[in-house]
Amino acid sequence: MDKKIKSEDFSSNVNKDNETKKKSNAQKVQPWLIVAIVSLIVILTCVLIAYYQVYNSSKQNANVLEGIYTSSYYSMVDNVNNLSVDLSKYSTLTTKQAKLSTMQDMMTDCNYILAGLSTLPINQENVISATKFFNQVNGLCEAYSTTLNKGENLTQEQELIFDEINIVVGQIKSNFNKQNYGMYDTSFNFIDASVFDDTGMNELSEGMGDLTNANIDYPAMIFDGPFSTALETKQVKGLPKEECSKEDAKNYLENTVYKNRDVKVMYSNETNGTIETYDFDVEIDGKSFNASVSKRGCLLMSISGYAEGGDPIMKTEQAMELAKTFANNIGFENMDVVWKESFQNVVYVNLAPVINDVIMYPDLVKVKVDLTSQDIIGLEAMNYALNHVDRNPEFVLTEKEAETVLGFDYNILSTSKTVIRLDGGTEISAYEFYLERIDGNYFYYIDAKTKEIAKVMKLVQVENSEKLI
Repeated sequence: MDKKIKSEDFSSNVNKDNETKKKSNAQKVQPWLIVAIVSLIVILTCVLIAYYQVYNSSKQNANVLEGIYTSSYYSMVDNVNNLSVDLSKYSTLTTKQAKLSTMQDMMTDCNYILAGLSTLPINQENVISATKFFNQVNGLCEAYSTTLNKGENLTQEQELIFDEINIVVGQIKSNFNKQNYGMYDTSFNFIDASVFDDTGMNELSEGMGDLTNANIDYPAMIFDGPFSTALETKQVKGLPKEECSKEDAKNYLENTVYKNRDVKVMYSNETNGTIETYDFDVEIDGKSFNASVSKRGCLLMSISGYAEGGDPIMKTEQAMELAKTFANNIGFENMDVVWKESFQNVVYVNLAPVINDVIMYPDLVKVKVDLTSQDIIGLEAMNYALNHVDRNPEFVLTEKEAETVLGFDYNILSTSKTVIRLDGGTEISAYEFYLERIDGNYFYYIDAKTKEIAKVMKLVQVENSEKLI
């Protein structure tokens, strides 16, 4: 006998079936859910461990860097103080040996100061004048030591230069004291103070004060060639207004500077200052260089590299020709050699535009050539970028008329027409007389309009090289 199924019983059975299916599905999903959760936990754990390791490594690196900055700064300040003491002591010395010993101490002081200036994260425009100054003090002591070791005496004028140097060192000490006062707070941190803002300055640079020529009257001393130290100005006259892109600068390095060379160029940074540049790491023939290209005009501003060890292969004359050809091929026009200096297996070549037989000294470009690798390993074109303009130099006087102010007792070795910059920044046309006198060789620059002696520099021997005082 058939039983009649009630609707309530049917609904109850359907609900029971649905619950059974849900339980069955839940049992099927649960293992996958567990695996996913466990995997997520493992991943998060790995991420946390990696972050912890990176954090610890970064913290350790920061501590090491802070230690380097702290050590460099205090060493630099100590040696500025030591140099000041040595300079004050020098004027009281009466024996040659005591003077030689003190000049050796001054050279050591300068080397430590220069190391600090190059290591610390300081605005480069702020320290360029100070760096040149301490380099020149070092070179001056070398030159005077050579003179004394030959049994010769220093002139009164040469002795008095140390008093001028001491005044400048006192000004630099005063600037450093501003920074020292700001460091009495134990919370001072060099890494935090080294962060550059949009203007290219940071707390450390500001704390050390203005070390440029505009604020400190640096005396003229030793130069690596005539007028190799141009007056820095805030006006960039040698570059066009139009700016190039980072890609344009990279292409310029690959296809102009290192044309037909197997070169790898990698963008690294930008420098904001008087001359803004794109900065690159360059690898070529297994060697690494740093190169900077101006944003305005896309022109090479610097190359920085190291010489290979070994005996020279290239001759000095070949290096001079290589430097000249290189500069003319990459955008510096009408360049010719105006000075060269050799040291071991490296030749430093100064180039300047020579137009209608007139040397344009304000537009100097310096090139460094490795005689072993036979390659360009250094270049600096700051003077060119600041000063290069079209000129029409006027020579009112004749060469013979200018020569009449040289006096007597000389033998002219060579003569050139030049444009030079005076200490006040004014450019003049001048005759350059390279001449020999009883006490050595000199460069005289006679104003081609007024017949005044505009500049005199003496050639001295320093460790098998020639420098100008």
